[in-house]
Amino acid sequence: MTKVMKSRPSRVVVLGSIALLLAMMTGCQQSNSAAPATSEQPVTATTQTTDNTSNNNTNSTSTSSTADTATFTEEQVEQGIQFASKYKKDQYTVGEEYKQNTSPEEMLKLAMKKNEPYLTETQLQSQTTSRLLTLPMQLAVTKQSTLSPQDLEIHKKEPQTKQGVLQLSYTMKIAFANGEPSIPVEGELQLQPSADTWKVSYDAFNNKDLMDIVMNTKS
Repeated sequence: MTKVMKSRPSRVVVLGSIALLLAMMTGCQQSNSAAPATSEQPVTATTQTTDNTSNNNTNSTSTSSTADTATFTEEQVEQGIQFASKYKKDQYTVGEEYKQNTSPEEMLKLAMKKNEPYLTETQLQSQTTSRLLTLPMQLAVTKQSTLSPQDLEIHKKEPQTKQGVLQLSYTMKIAFANGEPSIPVEGELQLQPSADTWKVSYDAFNNKDLMDIVMNTKS
């Protein structure tokens, strides 16, 4: 009896140890069989990241392309034309003040005050350097007459946008009150949005014809 009772615990221990060993082996096998699935996760993640990056690049390209080809609404174009019309009318309307402000310093001071609300800082500096800013006043002094724009027409160009600016073309005549022959003007404008208004970033016209009148009369 005693021997039998002593041998049973030993068998239990042995069987328990075997069961534990089998469990450990089974666990290792399961772990090893799961390993390939674990190693594939980064590959899947990398593929998703690459796809997302590709999508982002596509979206970025699409957005850039859209920005390059975007056009202003008809309402915005109309507002731009009205702004450009006011700019040209103010620029080439010179009254009796030409009689008192004949020095270059006074001309420039008056012209800057008149044009600053319409021009970008770069364009204001450009017109100041090229003396286009004071050209209307110089014409008035040269012709000894007040002057104003007539038959002003402004149209949108095609394409109407270029690098985010509104492109316009214009024609007009500079008319003198003393009966001097009017001067035809033809040019192009570029307007860029600025807060709730516009700013002229480019203004090119047949200014040489006007400059020649001023210079030839002086000589």
